[in-house]
Amino acid sequence: MRSAARNVRLYPLHQTLFHAYFWLPVFFLYFSDLLPLGRVLQLEAIYYVTVVVLEVPSGYFSDVLGRRRTLLISCVALIAAYALFFIARSFAVFAAAQICLAAGLAFNSGTDTALHFDSLNALGRSDEYGPREANAHRLALVSGAVAALAGGLAATLQLRIVYGLSLLAAVGALGIVWLMAEPPRQEPAGAPAPGFGRQLGACVGRLRDRTLAWLLGFAVLMIVINHVPYELYQPYLDLLLDKRGVDLPGLGTPLVTGIVTALTMLIAAWATARSIRLRDRIGLAPTLLLATTVQVVVMTGMGILLHEVVLILILLRSVPSAVIQPPLRAAITPRLPQSLRATYLSMQSLAGRLAFAGTLWLLSTGLEHDAPPDWPALSSMSRTCALVGLAGFLVLAATARRCLLQSDES
Repeated sequence: MRSAARNVRLYPLHQTLFHAYFWLPVFFLYFSDLLPLGRVLQLEAIYYVTVVVLEVPSGYFSDVLGRRRTLLISCVALIAAYALFFIARSFAVFAAAQICLAAGLAFNSGTDTALHFDSLNALGRSDEYGPREANAHRLALVSGAVAALAGGLAATLQLRIVYGLSLLAAVGALGIVWLMAEPPRQEPAGAPAPGFGRQLGACVGRLRDRTLAWLLGFAVLMIVINHVPYELYQPYLDLLLDKRGVDLPGLGTPLVTGIVTALTMLIAAWATARSIRLRDRIGLAPTLLLATTVQVVVMTGMGILLHEVVLILILLRSVPSAVIQPPLRAAITPRLPQSLRATYLSMQSLAGRLAFAGTLWLLSTGLEHDAPPDWPALSSMSRTCALVGLAGFLVLAATARRCLLQSDES
């Protein structure tokens, strides 16, 4: 039990270090500084396709061979990714780095929160999971905000420095995982591990639960529309500064994107800290659908107007993800047995990332191979994805009452 208590204490620190993405405000600028826009979008698609390949196997690995081992692999892959990004000068090296980054995030996805729930459950404190997950998510966002601001400042000297700083944080995360212990297993000792196909089939079978099926559809939609502003806001700011003739000697776009990213994540941290209270006040479905509405408004604004007023919307781009994560995890995780938990969460993430990878490829096919990021291209992509988000919202809103009613009955 002492090892489970140690895991609970260390989990927020792991989240803080793991999510210190110093590269976040400038990665698109770094890629597009060396590669044309079409190649940059292909790099992003390579990342998501790799996640598709690794996401569910990593969850299976976690459920069968352990949470701690899976998180150790995640940190090592992240370290390799940052080292490759730091030295990258060609599309091939960038692609290798994207593959390692995808592996690092895929092996972490679902396993971190599963370890958190398993440890609390072993202590008989599973009712604390929602608020504690919200607190850990808040700390991760605050860490990300500090890292974004520092990354923006560092990038004014040289863009690749941000990956050196991220590498140091990933080494720290590896040290934290090394101090953790495997949570106690609920299954009888010596029980044979199920085959991968059987495990995946059992996860798919869980979708007979209408609540889980609705939440899966919601999660897939939000993975797609949450990532559109994430991918496009950096070139949007670059175009806006260029349109206004803004010239900041020695600073420029990296510092501006660093400040904007930091403010965005601080606002998101404020929102996620209140997500469980919001869910308790207005209900699960209204909370999730409200987040969808905010993201559709953000994408619409980015698609119809290149103006400073849209910066207000861009500052809200991480709020939907921040608001939905703790309530969504609190709704899904307890409905799954320990033996399926990470595999199911990875399957859910895979479905969303696969949908977004397809979206990126479709968007990239409409661009000239050597075309730079310009306003017509960014406007078209934002408006198209806003329409996708609106259609998804209407479907989810129409089915929410019937599907989520089951959660009250079970």
